[in-house]
Amino acid sequence: IGNIERDCNSAKKYWHFIKVMGRSASHVALECALECQPNICLISEEVAAKKMSLSQIADYIADSVAKRAAKGMNFGVAIIPEGVVEFVPEFKALIAEINELLAGNKTEEFNALGSWEEKYAFIEKGLTAESMAVFAILPQTIQQQLFLERDPHGNVQVSLIETEKLLSEMVATKLAQWKEEGKYVGKFAAQHHFFGYEGRCAA
Repeated sequence: IGNIERDCNSAKKYWHFIKVMGRSASHVALECALECQPNICLISEEVAAKKMSLSQIADYIADSVAKRAAKGMNFGVAIIPEGVVEFVPEFKALIAEINELLAGNKTEEFNALGSWEEKYAFIEKGLTAESMAVFAILPQTIQQQLFLERDPHGNVQVSLIETEKLLSEMVATKLAQWKEEGKYVGKFAAQHHFFGYEGRCAA
């Protein structure tokens, strides 16, 4: 992460979204932040304590991006613990509903559907309005990941969700909206990294 920060300060053109290990605890992310001083570090336990929604997390990151852009700095580093989405109450409810929706032989029925449009209609019919609202704001790649990657018990494999890409895409959407409203004047380009075992074992 320190090396990425050095590059970031040199190139001055990317926001680096760095996912680190930590599905059910954020001590790796926190230690990395204490050592490397990134611009942003999400802590899953804090997200849970504040009952933050995905939209609020994206707002929080976008706000930092916009503040740096106002100073002419269109670059930075954000550390994301891999399991942070599981600490978002609305997302946890969505995952539970998806697992319920595909229980039993429903997975075969779902997989037999042809296009993504047909599958989307099946999902829309099966989810509550609250969960569908959360599902609808996710980028399509993430929506598909939630339905394509199942564990042997038929459940969503949350650890396979590309959390860093999910958040950077949501931030990009927020910033585009703010630009239209005249609240943001910068440029936003993201790079994504996952420092898994090599991050956890670093001295």
